[in-house]
Amino acid sequence: MREPILFLIPARGGSRRIPDKNLRTVAGIPLVGWAVRTARAAAARLPGAEHAVVCSTDDAAIADASRVWGAETPFVRPARLADDSASSVDVALHAIDTLAEQDRRFAIVALVQPTSPLTDPHDLVAAIEAFLAGGRAGVVAVTHSHPADWHLGRVAGETADDLLLTGAFFVVDVDQLRASRTFVIPGVTRGSVIPPERAIDIDEPHDLVMAEAMSRARPMRELVLADHPIDGRSAFIIAEAGVNHDGRLAVAHRLIEAAAEAGADAIKFQTFDPAALAMSGAPLAAYQSASQPPGEDQRSMLARLSLAETDWPELQAHAVALGLVFLSTPFDVGSADLLDRLDVPAFKVGSGELTNHPFLRRLAGYGRPMLISTGMADMIEVARALDVVAGAGDPPIGLFHCVSAYPADPADADLRAISTMRNAFRVPTGWSDHSLGIELPIAAAALGADLIEKHLTLDVTARGPDHRASLEPAVFRTMVTAVRQVTVALGDGQKIPSEGERDVARVARRSLVWGRSLETGRSITDDDLVALRPGTGISPARLADLVGQVTARPVVEGRLVDPADVRS
Repeated sequence: MREPILFLIPARGGSRRIPDKNLRTVAGIPLVGWAVRTARAAAARLPGAEHAVVCSTDDAAIADASRVWGAETPFVRPARLADDSASSVDVALHAIDTLAEQDRRFAIVALVQPTSPLTDPHDLVAAIEAFLAGGRAGVVAVTHSHPADWHLGRVAGETADDLLLTGAFFVVDVDQLRASRTFVIPGVTRGSVIPPERAIDIDEPHDLVMAEAMSRARPMRELVLADHPIDGRSAFIIAEAGVNHDGRLAVAHRLIEAAAEAGADAIKFQTFDPAALAMSGAPLAAYQSASQPPGEDQRSMLARLSLAETDWPELQAHAVALGLVFLSTPFDVGSADLLDRLDVPAFKVGSGELTNHPFLRRLAGYGRPMLISTGMADMIEVARALDVVAGAGDPPIGLFHCVSAYPADPADADLRAISTMRNAFRVPTGWSDHSLGIELPIAAAALGADLIEKHLTLDVTARGPDHRASLEPAVFRTMVTAVRQVTVALGDGQKIPSEGERDVARVARRSLVWGRSLETGRSITDDDLVALRPGTGISPARLADLVGQVTARPVVEGRLVDPADVRS
């Protein structure tokens, strides 16, 4: 059995260079939150002991943030250890001794610094494994080059190369720490190499900017849906049929045909057992009540909107025959089992299930990709859901930012959250739209959304909970066309002329032309040259290169300057 490890996060409140540094965010997550997530993920990968993730802080706001992200704060760091003169060793020993007084004893401590937000949990696990396998000699994070050229010192490595100490984490034996009163013992402490792109240390304000940029540069986790790679090159468009079939199989088939005709990539339904989804008497949301018979509860509404188990294979076959990816959202284990038997390429997870961690664990256990909507959630709830999924099978993930209001107000959309979640979690991220119209999906595509989901209906005036916030087929087709045009227009970000511009350039740009006739050997001045169309000769940008040179032969007024006309 493994020994319990104390994952200690030192996060004091003061900072000379960056006010409230440990609460500053990178990709929407506070620095202390990054450290907590790294420590918790590493602890989860080291089973067999009661590891602890503890934040040592003197600041109430940092303590609150640490707890929210999943750390313990079982004590308050005393004032004597809360200024610049306090060493990390003193902070670590104080935490170890204070926990011992609470009858919680640890022989190994892994110090995880909030100032290194891009540390990967695998980096920390590798260091701990090296520590355990190497006679308990201390292990520290090192790198061959630091992105900010910042370092504390040199650490001996397994190669002849010098290694820079990053300060991201230290793994030590508690008794050795007491005896040496240092985390790095020359000739004894070993370096665990992490790549430079994860070695950023937040020490100056510009480091935050660098960390934000480097968070975007981290590799994106792969997601493929039925041979469709979701890689940001073209938004994957899902027509959300949902329950807009109103419980009628024939309408569901017509929705599939409409999705195919509109050019969608996928059609998505909702699969559920009403009794397993809502208790008797569960109230309706206001938008649902507006379209349902008076006095109806959720279960009775769902019963009217459900399809028979035998309908799903038929619908799947129809969708696949028309070239659509067939998806559905399961709301209960029985429905998930049904969709698993149909071998769906992914499970869509509704926003209402984001905090249903037992259900997320069950879905992750199937090993299928999961497309998770995040309406009604904050970053902490999204992170916790992803941690649950990672710990229960770690299937490929796609995220949807959305606003769970029907219809959603564009003022509440905050489409920039798409990029925030993508940068934080490095998974394909998109927009599940509940607004009226087509503007927001197009805007999401312009912001680089990997996935776009929009409700499709045959009649927006039909009686049902989602029809009003849906698009009829013709408008849906217009949206698809616009999204495709926008994603193509995004390009690859390189500023180079298009092929079409090259022809225009020959006409619209200018060339250097002789403004007067000159004899051989004449020194060339500004007044001898004019810039006129077409742009097929020497660019006027090179005027300075020609002035001061001499004519190599007689030149004629009104002729394009030829390189052979000039010599130095």
